[in-house]
Amino acid sequence: MTPKVSCIIIVYNGEEFLGEAVESVLAQSFADWELLIVDDGSTDSSRGIAQRFAQAFPGNIRSLCHADGRNHGMSSTRNLGLSHARGDYVAFLDADDVWLPNKLMAQVAVLDAQPDVGATYGRALIWHSWVEGTAKEADFFL
Repeated sequence: MTPKVSCIIIVYNGEEFLGEAVESVLAQSFADWELLIVDDGSTDSSRGIAQRFAQAFPGNIRSLCHADGRNHGMSSTRNLGLSHARGDYVAFLDADDVWLPNKLMAQVAVLDAQPDVGATYGRALIWHSWVEGTAKEADFFL
């Protein structure tokens, strides 16, 4: 089956946050998606985390990496994900980001209702205070 949205997470040594990013996709109220987790030559456990999610959710999540297993950079890694995407729409999420549960539902609704629209985006919270007492800057929205 072809999903409505292909979600793509690229990761390079993101073991600390990758699970939370994937969980935020799993928690979406909009369910017609696939998730491609694309490893960019990580030397930590990121690839293993991606593979465990792919094994646990084989109909929705796939784990990819460059053929040589090496680091190729963000653009090449996103392009690898895009080359495997099957959805009508594409949504990018970095390995250290999380989505709110209605993100895909809201953005797909806009794209479906306005076929001339080529892209959507939402506000992003730059969250410095996630570890109490360590923030050098205040949180802010983009």
